[in-house]
Amino acid sequence: MGSLGGSVESRVQFIERLEGLVGALAGHIVIDLGCGREGLWTRAYAARGARVIAVERDPERCGAVGARLAAPLLAGSGRVLGVVRADGEWLPVATRSVRFVHCAQVLEHVRSPRTLMRELSRVLVPGGHAYVTAINRHALRDPHFGVLGVNYLPRRLADRVLALVGAENPEGQRLSEMHYFSRGGFRRLCAASGLETLVDLMRRERLARHGALAGRLADMWGAAVRSAAFHVIVRRPEVGERGGPSR
Repeated sequence: MGSLGGSVESRVQFIERLEGLVGALAGHIVIDLGCGREGLWTRAYAARGARVIAVERDPERCGAVGARLAAPLLAGSGRVLGVVRADGEWLPVATRSVRFVHCAQVLEHVRSPRTLMRELSRVLVPGGHAYVTAINRHALRDPHFGVLGVNYLPRRLADRVLALVGAENPEGQRLSEMHYFSRGGFRRLCAASGLETLVDLMRRERLARHGALAGRLADMWGAAVRSAAFHVIVRRPEVGERGGPSR
């Protein structure tokens, strides 16, 4: 999945494709978790008709995105309900109140991935979905430091190597403080959090592009070393479904 740059319009198109998998979001509450300074995804979901809550932990970014969202949005029936300064591991919204959560480039930075995923499960309505990205533990080039092979080292040794070569993470975290996953490890995290993995978007794209056999081979290669991250749609099961919420 290529970079969408600074374009809200390209994000709107991406959301249209997501809606083919999760259903229309117009009129529903959507959380943009880790909305950043620009609020690009917030604006895109609002343009698709959603009622969006923008969530950001950093106070400076909260102020910046609040100013951005005060400007006119793209034409659409949705709106921004507000900008909330909060940690994704504790969201100040009611249980079972959110139809969709956008959680990209967040999971690797939190204190506890399991706490975050359980919080997503808590706030989603039964049958609700989230788009979550998880950094690939086996990626040949680390996406935060840009160094080849460092992901295959023990984390404390990797920190020393990165310091030696002068590689810095723009987010300020050491590699040992971050959370990366294998594809199987991410699925297990979801299952332990009461969520089911519905669609691996990169895998789906490879199968569509290359066909069944070649697509599986491309996907094996991507999951093994090439892809920097997994892009996955997860779902909170309906009440009464196997593994679904009972309360």
